[in-house]
This record gives sequence, C-alpha cells and structure tokens, in this order.
Amino acid sequence: MEAVEAKLAAAHVNDYNRILDILPPADTTILKTLAPDLDEVIKRASFPIARHPKSRWIDDCYVLIGKARFYQGEDAEALKTFRFVQTTSPDRHARHEALIWMMRLAMRQKDYDQAFSISEQFRKERMNENNGRELLLTRAQLASIQNNLPQVIENMELAIPLAHKRDQEARLRFILGQLYQATAQDAKAYEQFAKVLKKRPPYELGFYANLGLAQVTELKDNSDQDKVKNFLRKLADDQKNKEYTDKIYYDLAKLELRQKQYPDALKLLQQSTAASTTNKVQKAYSYLLAGQIYYENLQQYGLAQAYYDSTLQLLPPTTMGYEELSDRKTVLTAFTQQLEIIRSNDSLLALGQLNATERAQRVAEQITRERDQEAAASLAAANATTPGPTQQTATLPIGGAGTQGSTWYFDNPVARGSARNDFLRTWGDRPLQDNWRRITAISGATPITAGITTGIAVDSAALAAAAAQKQETYLAAIPVTAEQRQAADKRVEEALFTLGNIYQQRLREPEKAAQTFQKLLERYPASNHGAEVYYSLYVIAQGQQQPDKAAGYAKTLKDRFPNSKYSKLIDQPDFLRTYSAENLAAHALYDSAYALYEKEKYPQSLAVLASLSQKYPQNDVQDQSAFLQALVAGRTQPAATFRAAMEQFIIKYPESALQAKARDFMNLYLRYETGELAKAPVVNTPVVPKEEAPTYKTERSLPHSFVIVHTGVDTTAVRQLMKAYDTYNSRFHPKKQLQVEPVPFSDSTTLLVIRTLPDFKAAQQYSKLQATRNSPLANLKGSKFATFVITEENLALLRELGNIAEYVAFFEKNYQ
Repeated sequence: MEAVEAKLAAAHVNDYNRILDILPPADTTILKTLAPDLDEVIKRASFPIARHPKSRWIDDCYVLIGKARFYQGEDAEALKTFRFVQTTSPDRHARHEALIWMMRLAMRQKDYDQAFSISEQFRKERMNENNGRELLLTRAQLASIQNNLPQVIENMELAIPLAHKRDQEARLRFILGQLYQATAQDAKAYEQFAKVLKKRPPYELGFYANLGLAQVTELKDNSDQDKVKNFLRKLADDQKNKEYTDKIYYDLAKLELRQKQYPDALKLLQQSTAASTTNKVQKAYSYLLAGQIYYENLQQYGLAQAYYDSTLQLLPPTTMGYEELSDRKTVLTAFTQQLEIIRSNDSLLALGQLNATERAQRVAEQITRERDQEAAASLAAANATTPGPTQQTATLPIGGAGTQGSTWYFDNPVARGSARNDFLRTWGDRPLQDNWRRITAISGATPITAGITTGIAVDSAALAAAAAQKQETYLAAIPVTAEQRQAADKRVEEALFTLGNIYQQRLREPEKAAQTFQKLLERYPASNHGAEVYYSLYVIAQGQQQPDKAAGYAKTLKDRFPNSKYSKLIDQPDFLRTYSAENLAAHALYDSAYALYEKEKYPQSLAVLASLSQKYPQNDVQDQSAFLQALVAGRTQPAATFRAAMEQFIIKYPESALQAKARDFMNLYLRYETGELAKAPVVNTPVVPKEEAPTYKTERSLPHSFVIVHTGVDTTAVRQLMKAYDTYNSRFHPKKQLQVEPVPFSDSTTLLVIRTLPDFKAAQQYSKLQATRNSPLANLKGSKFATFVITEENLALLRELGNIAEYVAFFEKNYQ
C-alpha cells in the first residue's frame, strides 16, 4: 500500500500558480495501472482475516482493504468496510483511522454535511499522532473546498508539528506559506518558505520555495526591488532551472505589476510564453495575466479578448475560476465583434462613395496586399520550423493594437483573433468538420478538391482566376445603392448601440459608454434607440455626479420622446412596475370589450374601449382597441365609414400585427365600391382572438426556486450576497447542486434566484432554513430582504407583470 501511495504522489502534477492540494486527488489513469497492486493488497490482507480471525491485526487488515477499495473507486464497498471497522473494532486507533477515511469518502462524493458530521465525532477523542495529523489535514482540505482560508490555516498549523517525514513536512510548510501569502501575511509566509528550504526538499519544491521568498519579500525601496529581480534573473540563468524559466519570467512580470510598470510586465510575459515548452498550464497563466493587464489596467479590450481566448484554450476546465474567465471572454468577444462590424461597414461605406474605377483600383490593391501578407506569413512559418541559431522566438504583443506580435502564428493571440474574424467574414460561423471549404456548401458549384502538391510551379492562370473571383466578391460587398447604404448604416447603428450597452453594463466603463452613445446620436439622430440612449446618458451623468448634464439629457428626452416609458422613468422611478400593473388592467378591459362585441352589444363595447383609453392611455393594446372600434363601425356604420376607419388604422399603426387583416378588409371594400362585389362584406367572424388574462398557477409538484428581492442600485451587495450563497449552498446543501442567478426585475430591483429545488415542500423547507444563524441572510445588517418561493412558469409571469405584491398575495392565498 505504501508503494502504491508513493507512485500516486510521484505521478501527481502540482500547479504552483495556485495553492497546492493538501490531499492531492488520485489520477484515475495511474490508478488503472496500479489495479494489480491494489488487488494484491486486498488478497494479502484477506489471508489473516480468513486464517487468524482472533488476531489483533484483523481491524488493520480491514482498513487496508477499505483503502484499496477507495483507490479502486468502489465507494460502496469501501464504506461498508470502514463502517465495519468503526463499529466492531476494539482498537480505538483503528476506529479513528476508519472514520478519517469515511470522511474523505464523503468529501469525494461531495457530501460535505456528512464529512462535517464525522469530523465533529472526534471532538472528545484522544488520538495518536498519525491519526491526529491525517484528521487535521482532512479538515484542512474540507475547509479549502469551502474556501475558508482561516480555518485551513488553523488546521495546517496544528498538523505540521505532527509530520515527522522530512519531505511531507516541507510540502505542508510550503502550502502554509501559500496560505499566508494569499491572506496578505507576507512575514509569516516568508518564514515558512525559509523553513522549507532548510528541510532540503525535492528540487522542484525548493525552486518554488525560492520563488515564494522573492514574492513575499518586503520591497521598501528600489534597492530591495533590484535585489529580488537580480535573484530571480540568477535563477533564470541557471541551466538547472531551464524548464522553469517561463515561471521565473512570470514572477518577474508579477513583480513589475506590483510596481504598476505595465509595459515591462507585458514584455516579461512575452519572454515567459517564448520560454514555455511543455508546461501548457504555465503558458495559460502567462496569457491570463497579460489579458488581465489589458483588461483591468490598460482597458484595451480587443487585445484582452485575444489573451482570454488563448488562456481558455490551454487552461484545464477544472481550474478554479474557469467559468468566470469564460464569461469575461464571451463579453469581450461580443465587444470585438461590434468593433469589427463598425470598422468593416464604415470602410465599405467609404468605398461606396468612390466611382467605379476608383473602387476597382482600391479592391485590386487590397487583394495584392493580402497576397503579399500570405506569402510573408508562409515564409515566416517555414523559417520558424527550421532549427538554427537565427530562429526567432514566440512573443506576445506588448503595446497597443498596432504592436508587432509573435513571428510564430499560433503563439500570437492577436494574429489568430484577426484571422478568425477574416474567416468569419468570408465563410461564416461554420461547424468544425471535414471539407469545410467546399464551394458546394455555399453555392452548389463544382467542389474544390485538395490533394498532394507534386511540384512548386505556380499556376498563373489559376491565381489570376482566383484574384478575379475575389475582386468580384469584394466589389459585390460594397454598398453602392441607396438600399445597400441604408442596410450598412443600420448595421453600424445597431453595433454602436450594442457597444455602448457593453461599455455601460458589462465593462463598467461609463465614460466610454457615454462617448459611444453620443457618437450614435450624432450619426443617427433619428435612431429607433434614441429614447433609450438618452435615458442611458442621463443615468451615466447622474452616476458621475454631473447634474447639469443629467438635466440636459432629461429635458431632451422629454422633449423628443414625451410618451416614451424612459421619459416617465425620470420622474417616476417605479413607472415600469406601475405601467405593468396598469397594462394588466387594460388587457382585462379589452377582453371585456371584445366579449361584448361577440355578443353584438356594440354600444357597450365602444363604451368599454373609451374607458380603457381614458384610464390607461399608455397601454400596449392600443392597436387592438383601434381595430376593434373599426370592426364595430363595420357592423353599425355605412361602408364608407368602415373604410375610413381602416385607412386611419393602417396609417396610425404601421407595425401592428393586424395590418394584414386591415388591408384584406380594405381590398374587399374597394372591390365592393367598384362593383366587383354585389354586396358589401359583412364582418361576421372574430378577427382578433380573445386573449386570456395571464394568471398564476398552483403547482406544488413542480420544481421551485427560492427568491430574494434586492432593492437598490448597489450591484456590489448583490455580488457579495451571491458569493455568500454559493459558499452556503456548497457547504450545507451540496447534493442539491443549487445555482444562484441574478435576474433583473426593474431599474431599482434585482431578484436573486436560487434554483432548482425539486418541489414546493423542498423549497419551503429551504426557505425556513434561511431564518437560522447559518444563513447568509442572518448575517446581513440593515434592512431585511423580502423572500418567497416560486415555479419557473410563475417567475416568468411575475417578470412580465412586474408586481411582486400581487404574486405574494396569490402565494399566501393558494399555498399557505
């Protein structure tokens, strides 16, 4: 068993860019190769059990069998074995060892409640040193999973004095040093890293301990900084550290970042990725740090997107924080796409202003440039694959968008990002599959077949034909007609609007958001997004404490869009909620009017429609009300009156879904007036389907969500509450696999939705637990949060209606 565990420890690859695992997970691939050894452990441990049932070593043999089952992944059998020892063994030390392994088994199954319960059973137990150390390490691992660093440190401090093997103590002290460093206790971290080096640890651990010392050294002045830099560069020059050079440059970059020397930090990251050979994870971290610098410090989001993209291609998906990085990459990808749409369409619009001869000349020049660039790239790639002292190393761009990048294409995220955009423009977002370049996939023409090149001769005729086809394609994309220019302008308008929203809502860059919105209004004064853009500018100005600007935007919004909901929001912050409630009432009145129309009670129907317009002038069924009034006119007034009503409807509501029906009636009456029809058409069938008013439903057996209502504009408080619930759920409800998601409800209200609980009973039980002291809500100071449980269908309806009080009343009436 000791040999098996030694092989598992030797096969484990440590990621020194994050805190090391206290109990490293076993590699399943290695375990498969060790299966014969584990079977031998079970076989040999079974002999004493069968042949010497009264031996005092029987319980130890059972523990060995349980450990072998644990490593083999046979959790049920392992649990039975450990439980048997725990309940029958007269030796308390064997019982303790079995309990510790039961705790580790519960942690592997993510049953943290059970693991915590087992841990509590040791509170009054006296243990030997080996079991005491393993229990403390297991508790530390459990606290690490729950991201409770102070508790991890507490258990590690108690466990290290019980570690008598030199290498084990060195590793545990290194982890403790990392924990101190993560909690800003640099002096204590320095002490632990120094003690690691005194233990003469394995070379790799000693190397990273030296790096740890450099990272936590107090930098009082420039001389201290120079000492640390010289120390790290000396490590880099040592041939024994050649495989760690990328890590050394990475740490030098972090040192420069601490001093806010961003160009120097990026240059060192450039050297780090150039030095990377086999350590893809380290290369991913170097890309990530470069991306963070461009994103957080330099606000160059195009470059940041390229680095995040490269990071996610190399970083294992199991890495902590991978989902957050993926989300940021998605935002930045959308950002760069909008920039590309604006750039490409502006270029095309500029070309469209030229005469035909100039356009053809510009396109021919562009095709020549592209051909030269492709030839240069091919030559560079060929040179990069040729060994020799003159080979250029891979580099990362260290400046702005125009900075020279890597010679080696696949190490240059900017080059790859640009190439991907070119691919998307030419071919579209095609799936990853064979034969993707077949022309038949696009136009049905003869497919291009790829084969082995048998010579180096250039087919000039083929090149000329390809160039001619490319020129024709490029010229066709240039907008020359009014309709084409209008379509290109519309794409730019939409991209500017989306870009402004990304700046404001996702990147938190209000100044750039304001600049983008202002540019949109300058280029497109009659934009369909005008009201929303002015409101966004108003909100930005208020957030930047610029009351004069805010007042100006408010006045313009009210003057230009007096009936817009955004104009109402300025004076009535709760307008959306009120509007939703009034709109619901307007729908109910419309349904009543339509029912009266069906019953041929036309005067009463018109009276209800008049009441609807008077009480709720901002309703969203205005077109349906006008159409119903026209239908009543068709039943009660001459044909000419009905025709006039329909004409007015068509003019007033050009975007209504009822336009087609209105035109059909108009055509019928025109045919009647010209004598084509002998009799005027009678409106005798319902045209507008009756809409049932949406209502909440009581579904106790369906999955429910627990909802917390957060009122206010403090997004930081929402994020903190989300993080608290993530920790709470992973600690106290791990098997439920609950997800926490913020759902916008109104300008001043956010719903924090915790989903999904299997039914109403489980949701109600979860809701009751939020009153206990372990709940994140119990630790919040200030005003209390409103909470309730709800099905997904009712939640969608609640967001549509916008009235929380109405749902709570329904819930209390039908659920309680």
